[in-house]
Amino acid sequence: MAPCVERMEAEGVTPYYQHAGITIYHGDSREIVPSLGFDGLVLTDPPYGIALVTAYKARSRGRRLPSMVDCCDYPPVIGDGEWFDPRWLLDVGTARIIWGGNYFASALPDVSGWLVWDKERPDNLDQATCELAWTDCIKGVRRFRWLWNGAIRRGDEKLQHPTQKPVALMRWCMSQRWTEKYTDILDPYMGSGSTLRAAKDLGKSAVGVEMSERYCEVAARRLEQESLHLPPDQPEMTQAPLL
Repeated sequence: MAPCVERMEAEGVTPYYQHAGITIYHGDSREIVPSLGFDGLVLTDPPYGIALVTAYKARSRGRRLPSMVDCCDYPPVIGDGEWFDPRWLLDVGTARIIWGGNYFASALPDVSGWLVWDKERPDNLDQATCELAWTDCIKGVRRFRWLWNGAIRRGDEKLQHPTQKPVALMRWCMSQRWTEKYTDILDPYMGSGSTLRAAKDLGKSAVGVEMSERYCEVAARRLEQESLHLPPDQPEMTQAPLL
C-alpha cells in the first residue's frame, strides 16, 4: 500500500475502490490530493475547457456545434465548462505529465520536454491530429503513434469517456527512461481510469481521484479485468539495408 493511501486511511477517508495497489477516491481532487502527501509521478488529463472552446467556435460561426457528449451520450465532464488552472499541480508529487498542456501553457513554466500523441488521423479533419502533454520530467519532445479516429482505432478498448486516452499511451508515459523509476502514480482527474489501468498493467501503485461517481464505477470495472497479454505499445521498427 502506498504511504499516501495509508495516510488517508489514518484520517478516516474511505476509498471508493481499493485493490492490489490501486486506489480510487470519489470527490474533488483539490480537496483530496493535498491530504495525500503524494511523492511520485503525477500523470493526468484534466478538463481544460473544451466545452468553452466548442461554444466559442459555434458562436463565431453562427451555429451550434455538437459535442462528443451530445453525440455519444456520455455524462458531462465535470469542470470542462470553465478554464482550467493547472498551477496547483506544480506542488504535487515529484514529477508531472499533464495532457492538454497546450491549452494552458501560459500558466505553466517554460519547458523543453513535451509529449506528442500522434493519432494517425487524416490532416483534413476538423479534429486535432495530435495531442500534447506538458512535462517537467522528460527531456526533449517525444512522439507516440496510436491510431485513434472515432470507430477506427488501434486495439479493442471500449470508449467510455469523451476524452478517453488509450491505456497504451499511459503505459508509454510511465515507461520512458525518465519516468520508469516511479513506482507510485497519481491521476487527480482520473476519468474512466486509463492511467490506473496502465499502472496496474506495469505493476505500479496508483491513486486516482474523480468527481463523477459514474466514471469511478467505470474505472473500477476496467481495473477488475485481468491483463493476460500486453500488446506492444509501438510497432517494431525495421531498418532498411544500407546501399
